Amino acid sequence: MKKLTTLLAATALLVSSALQAQVVLSTSPTADPHESTMLDIQSTNKGVSFPNVDISDLETADPVTSPITGLMVYNTNTTTGPGLFWWDGTNTQWVQFARPLSMPGNLVWWIRPASANYIRPEANDAVRVYDDGEPYGYYYSGNNNLVAAYFRTTNSTNGACAVQGFSDVSGNQTYGYLGYNGSITIGGSTIGGAAVHGLVEDANRTAIYGKTALNATIAAILGYSDVWIPGYFFGDHNNSSTAAYPALYGHINVNVDANGYQPAIHAYHDRSGGSGNSGFSVGIYAYANGADQDVRGIVSFAVGNWVNVQGGYFSAVSNWSSAYAYVADDWNSRKITGTNAVSEIIPTKNHGRITMTCPEAPEYWYYDYGTVDLINGKAHVEIDPILVDIIIIDEDNPLKVFLQVNIPVCEGVAVVNKSATGFDLVERNGGTHTGEIDYQIVVRPKTLFGEGRFVQAPGPDYLKSKDDPLAAKAKNQRSKESIFIWPPDYKVYGYNPEDYVGIGEIIPDGPNRGKVKLGNGKYGNKLPFDKKELNNN
Repeated sequence: MKKLTTLLAATALLVSSALQAQVVLSTSPTADPHESTMLDIQSTNKGVSFPNVDISDLETADPVTSPITGLMVYNTNTTTGPGLFWWDGTNTQWVQFARPLSMPGNLVWWIRPASANYIRPEANDAVRVYDDGEPYGYYYSGNNNLVAAYFRTTNSTNGACAVQGFSDVSGNQTYGYLGYNGSITIGGSTIGGAAVHGLVEDANRTAIYGKTALNATIAAILGYSDVWIPGYFFGDHNNSSTAAYPALYGHINVNVDANGYQPAIHAYHDRSGGSGNSGFSVGIYAYANGADQDVRGIVSFAVGNWVNVQGGYFSAVSNWSSAYAYVADDWNSRKITGTNAVSEIIPTKNHGRITMTCPEAPEYWYYDYGTVDLINGKAHVEIDPILVDIIIIDEDNPLKVFLQVNIPVCEGVAVVNKSATGFDLVERNGGTHTGEIDYQIVVRPKTLFGEGRFVQAPGPDYLKSKDDPLAAKAKNQRSKESIFIWPPDYKVYGYNPEDYVGIGEIIPDGPNRGKVKLGNGKYGNKLPFDKKELNNN
């Protein structure tokens, strides 16, 4: 009876409100519709039940016939999804009302702020997803978080990673991986993964790049390890048209007047712990295995423009003494210049390892030895014609001859008729004895002719000649312009050094000395980081 009374009251209200073009449904007989509504359903403990229909195909109106756009029903079909749907007459399909996912927690909506070019969570401005074409794609600010972003995977499949970045530009594709779990093979050895892994398969890209600029004070790339090698580089050279690629290349461009050494590669060994003499502290250790080709452990080139140029400088300092030596000393025109003696080591079975030391003189001399037969008190000696071509014999630089007469009875032997090509031996007092005579000749070389005696020597390499103490100045200050120096090998024999240098190598001599051969007739001041700059690539 109560339900019937309520229905009658509602019907009466409905009829009454219809005269005013508004409808209110309520359990209260005095309820009025809100002025903004056409239909106002009022209740404090009841809801509205829409017609339950079974919609098996959301793209057809069935089972409703000719529905009006905006018609609402409750779908009971579990395949197409139960819930409230409305009919989209424009696209002729049923559209479900949005509903939150069935999961614990609070629902968070993503919004687009006014005039923004991104969307973000309503309650978190630190996360943004930008529109296509903007500088950022995904943006996150960690604010005061200990870790701004954390990514983790437990997938053990080869190639899995916590984060993969991919720059997908046709012909310039670049991959970056964080927490990479995959096999990486280098030089026949395979490792199982890498914290950071870069991969590039297209031209004009690098796998890893580090840079410091402006107010930065730390190296662009740092590596540290207390278990093995902090930095390891391995390469395969498989292009016979170019010189072998180096495993490591360092290049420094100095464009200011800076003091001291300016190395492209600097190595430093520091023994700061331990005791005793158990090993060797080594600054640079080089090893070359050439198999069936020529081998060099270290090759050094030095190129300069009429300044102090040496191929190498070696120094050894201890608490007792010090020694230094210049090798391939262009400025002083010597292959070796340095302190202390030059010696040979000979390991003998019966006398131990002995030292033989070279004789030294205040000036440069050539020596030659020979034996001649004195016949009836006379002999003539012709100087080797090869030696004649490389020495100077004149009034100011006479030939010097020293004799050892191996004749038991002899009046003595004199050296006469000395010339640029030979000399005569005659027995004194008209003697006519016959026998063997050993001789030594000492002659002035053309090499370094004009240098003089006790010429100025260079100091330790860290001390430039302009800074030499006055007490270190010798009376004979050599002048390079007044000294005879043989022309370089390529000029004597008429060849071009760069014809024998591989593409990618430094040209050691000639008009383009010191430059990198990028191709036939193409040169550069450095080894390029892009091999396309080489002509044969």
